[in-house]
Amino acid sequence: MTGTPTWLEKPRMVLIILLAGLAAATVSNLGGKEVAVYLMAVLAVMSAVVVYFDATAIGAGTRAGTERLRDTESWKPASWAIWVLLFWPIFLPYYIWKRDAMRNS
Repeated sequence: MTGTPTWLEKPRMVLIILLAGLAAATVSNLGGKEVAVYLMAVLAVMSAVVVYFDATAIGAGTRAGTERLRDTESWKPASWAIWVLLFWPIFLPYYIWKRDAMRNS
């Protein structure tokens, strides 16, 4: 732990991510499917960047020398970012759920 405030402790960042998802869903419902796809891609990339910097700030992956798929506390920030980028709807909430365990380890 570095003692610096992390990105997800700032409610603005979480609110921006949630509002971007809501905007993408709204655009999709209005018939702009192409715009919604691009907006969701940008949202996934932005979320992956935020997760990378947040995981770095809380010291994710410093507990163990090797990463194991079943042991998410040992995942390095780049691994979290890649998983969030590829499977955004599943791994962003999973990261938010697991980040306290990573911070306390």
